[in-house]
Amino acid sequence: MNWKYWICFIVLLGLGISFSNAQRIIKGQVKSMHTNLAVPRATIYSIPSGGGTSTDNQGKFQFTIPPSSSAIQVKALGYYTQEVPLDSLQQDTLHIQLQVANSLLEEVVISKKGKYNNDNPAVDLIREVIAHKKQNQLSGQQQIQFEEYEKIQFGLVNPPKKASKFMGNMDFYFKNLDTVSIPGKALLPFYLEENIAQVYSQTSPSRYKKRIQAHKKTEYNPRFINNDNIQAFINAQLQPIDLYQPSLYLLRKLFVSPIADNAPLFYQYYITDTLHTPEGDFISLNIQPKNPYDLLFTGSLQISMDGRYAVRQAELVVSDKANLNFVNDVFITLQYQPNEEGIMELQRTEFGVILGGSSADSFYGRKVQSFSKYERQDSISEEVFKGEPVERAFVEKQGLDYWTLNRPEKLNTFEERAYNNVDSLNNLKSFKALLTVGYLIAKSYYNAGPIEIGPWEYSYSFNNMEGNRFRIGGRTTRQLSEYMLYEGYLAYGARDKKVKYYLSGAFSLNGKPISTYPAHYLKATIQQDVMEPGRGISYLKGDGFFQSFRSNKPTKWLYNTAYRLQHLVEFGDHISLSTTVTHHERRTAGDLLFVNAAGEALNQEIITSDLELELRWAPKEQFYFRNLERNTIVGKQPIFKLQYNHGFKGVWKSNYRYDKVQASVFKRLFLAQLGLADASLTVGKIFGQLPYPLLEMPNIVNKGDVHVIDFAKINSMEFAADSYLKFALDHRVNGFLFNKIPWVRKFKLREIWGVYAFYGQLSAKNNPLLQPNLTQFDLNDAGLSRTRIMRNTPYVEGYAGIDNIFKLFRLEYVKRLSYLNYADIPKDSFRFSLHIHF
Repeated sequence: MNWKYWICFIVLLGLGISFSNAQRIIKGQVKSMHTNLAVPRATIYSIPSGGGTSTDNQGKFQFTIPPSSSAIQVKALGYYTQEVPLDSLQQDTLHIQLQVANSLLEEVVISKKGKYNNDNPAVDLIREVIAHKKQNQLSGQQQIQFEEYEKIQFGLVNPPKKASKFMGNMDFYFKNLDTVSIPGKALLPFYLEENIAQVYSQTSPSRYKKRIQAHKKTEYNPRFINNDNIQAFINAQLQPIDLYQPSLYLLRKLFVSPIADNAPLFYQYYITDTLHTPEGDFISLNIQPKNPYDLLFTGSLQISMDGRYAVRQAELVVSDKANLNFVNDVFITLQYQPNEEGIMELQRTEFGVILGGSSADSFYGRKVQSFSKYERQDSISEEVFKGEPVERAFVEKQGLDYWTLNRPEKLNTFEERAYNNVDSLNNLKSFKALLTVGYLIAKSYYNAGPIEIGPWEYSYSFNNMEGNRFRIGGRTTRQLSEYMLYEGYLAYGARDKKVKYYLSGAFSLNGKPISTYPAHYLKATIQQDVMEPGRGISYLKGDGFFQSFRSNKPTKWLYNTAYRLQHLVEFGDHISLSTTVTHHERRTAGDLLFVNAAGEALNQEIITSDLELELRWAPKEQFYFRNLERNTIVGKQPIFKLQYNHGFKGVWKSNYRYDKVQASVFKRLFLAQLGLADASLTVGKIFGQLPYPLLEMPNIVNKGDVHVIDFAKINSMEFAADSYLKFALDHRVNGFLFNKIPWVRKFKLREIWGVYAFYGQLSAKNNPLLQPNLTQFDLNDAGLSRTRIMRNTPYVEGYAGIDNIFKLFRLEYVKRLSYLNYADIPKDSFRFSLHIHF
């Protein structure tokens, strides 16, 4: 077997049985008898076995049937069902023509001759659809509730036929190939999830609640795989589809909806059919992107002609020219059904994606949802909307009988096997060994069950203070305990010949696993290590191997001994309060000295005892987690933080009394065809007289929750301030301009740009130039101060670049835009880095 399949398989999980020998392959094409046009997404069943497939966008299909099959049955919306006997067939290639279920009133053949004109009947019709969106949109109903069934799959596509020969006792897994779910593809599912939920929606005020009443999914060995993370990752990629929204968020990209308010600017529309059905009259529209390189759809819509102009059906695919990486196919099907009042209610959605290289498919994801039991009410109880927007309302997992009775769509044979196959796989020693290697590659930790050793990137680094630095670290896992977690490291510097260490332990206080929401825990930490001035205590403190090559790497250091006790509690809607007490001792290292204006040596230790209160609000937050680490899955909601610090003078030999207030906000901006932009703003003020290493220094990398703010062109310790403002903007344009340039757009390049700004002031009592007895700024080799006081001008640096070079690399030009009249500053540079994304 190709080893790349298994490597990719394990990396994806870290975010987180057999056929008869006698086979017959049936393939062919389904067309309309009246128009001779292909019928996409027609379903084809084997009789009496029940297996089957569906046609692709060209009406073509291919699947394997057992020898017991006597006929195939072909069904398609708007057509009569047709059965084709197999015993009389002379060949295995079929050409099937379906009869329209009701009379065809009119046919308009698509014509692309001549220049497209926005003033045509098709555009007039789509404008009516846009004008009536509010009354037709499901989420626009004042009070509504319904039942939702959801099925999510993820796995391999067309694995090599000889793969099982190389898998030893794991070969059974590679024989469960699903040829039904996606036409023409042999699928090997390794993740399957099902949910049955009751959904409540209200528009004024806008509220939403989804109560999951039954849940089932494949479960991998929790020693290596965080199954909750797999679920969160796949759900983040396969988001719910609402055609009535301006943009559809797919694979973390924004696609303009074909019925968005500005859709006629991006799409061409053609009327193809007008149909009579028992549900009413409908017009079929073909839609085409004006620029196939943009993130747009190709496909068809059926529009009701009862004055509501509602969508009855949508068949959408993404052009293979669209600016996407590793995506070979994206298809979306939406089906609506009129209720007793004639209002179109969403009945079923299917969203699928095929991933791979330019010549072969590798992975697939598929999400099917069905909706039923719609009820419109005058009011929904306030109690319903309390708590999380999505919550689990079940105590135990439902049994087989429950799912058999309540699934609106029966699982096919291959899907049913997926659950048992994963359980069998988990029990194999060979699979556990494979997971061990995969976890090491994906997470940089060696998993030994109760403990993990790593990360290996931090095992070696170098700097001018320690020379060669060696470090070994590790942490406990949920296998040891879900209610207590520990992590720590030992490090040694070959040049300074000192041992450093870190040890931390966290303990749950609410009787729930410590890493899940809502968390309530107590965490104690002790650290002794050498750090650059301005950096706080942390397990990962910037001493990784690749940080050794920073262009603005630190040259001045402090030895630190710190003790910290933190209490964190989370409330509803992801509001959290963290209370932290820290005792921190800092001592000069190397050639860094604390002197006054007369050159007299001062106390070379800075000791503080600090109380910190942090209030954080991240509405509707979702995240991946491992131990206490959380990585937010960024959505439309902002993240707010408010922090207060107080320093106690005289407590545990502390030297300083001070107060600090800081507030920050982060927001992701969804800009439709202009891509995504991450923006963050931080303001702060420090009260009290302090030595400059305790002031705000912008050269320290601020990772925040999701937004990394890294001032690349500021020297270490270059600025210090006691009142400050920081702003950062990173914009990924996703090829909006490059897609319009012939000969360039085929390379699928993407524009990126950003700007970082810092503005700070230093009050007179903290300014060493005005206070001779204060600790003076350190001097460089030329006798000039390393640290500067900002004038009435903010520090600004920006970058612009090209992303997605050969789908792997990013090239940026970074330039310092202010404070340029100094000899020792880096003014500009190029950055070349690896970035892999859709």
